Amino acid sequence: MLNPARLALSACKRLIAKLHRSPAPIPPPITAALDTLAQAPSFVVVQLGAYIGNSDNDPLFNFLTHLPSRQPPSHRAILVEPVASSFAQLQNNYRHIPGVHLENVAISDTPGTAPFYRLGVDPVAHGFPDWLSQLSSLKDERMHSLWEQYEADPAIQAFYLKHRIVEPVPCITFDQLALKHGLKNIDLLQMDVEGYEFEIFKTIDFNRWNIRFINYESVLLQNNKPACESLLRDHGYLLASYQKDTFACRPEDAHLLRSIGHPPT
Repeated sequence: MLNPARLALSACKRLIAKLHRSPAPIPPPITAALDTLAQAPSFVVVQLGAYIGNSDNDPLFNFLTHLPSRQPPSHRAILVEPVASSFAQLQNNYRHIPGVHLENVAISDTPGTAPFYRLGVDPVAHGFPDWLSQLSSLKDERMHSLWEQYEADPAIQAFYLKHRIVEPVPCITFDQLALKHGLKNIDLLQMDVEGYEFEIFKTIDFNRWNIRFINYESVLLQNNKPACESLLRDHGYLLASYQKDTFACRPEDAHLLRSIGHPPT
């Protein structure tokens, strides 16, 4: 016969263990979009600010490099990176991946040539974190007012500005990019352009380009963040903010976000 005291103690231990068990982390909203696209017969993704592709914070690299092999590929990925040295690494990291098209330009609100601000040395060689190489931007204030309002480390800022270089880069608009690649329906727009997101959003003709999912870095938008969200909502998107980013989807896809714990607003 089972001892009631032992049963009660065992049940109590299970309850305590359950209460102390860490909750499962909530996946980022872009996970729902990528899971959906992975099951689709075909899709188109556009990434602005692709850097080298294979970096810790790139949401697309593992997804694109682990898709089932199909000949010809049933997907297209248009990846944009303006920095020549980063672009060379991007080419190398995607060299055997079908369906990937690379553009060595910056996406701007006006076509032509514009000054581009970036770190001119390897930060690791100077004892600084590698992610500093990812802060290249069309915005001069990226390492001034935007840095001071967000990262706010004066030592890193001083190092960056000491070794920062300005170089001209070719620019095209988002519409020009879409026209060049014959795009009409875009399943996912991924954007990480170091504070320049709102300028790009203002140029996109959302009535012309049918964009299903959008994921963009929003932490650097500062005063433009509410206006950016208002612009997207005016075009019918629901939003879910998380960590440093904001995710946008159409109402018909809202259930995907709710299913992973990110109810959109």
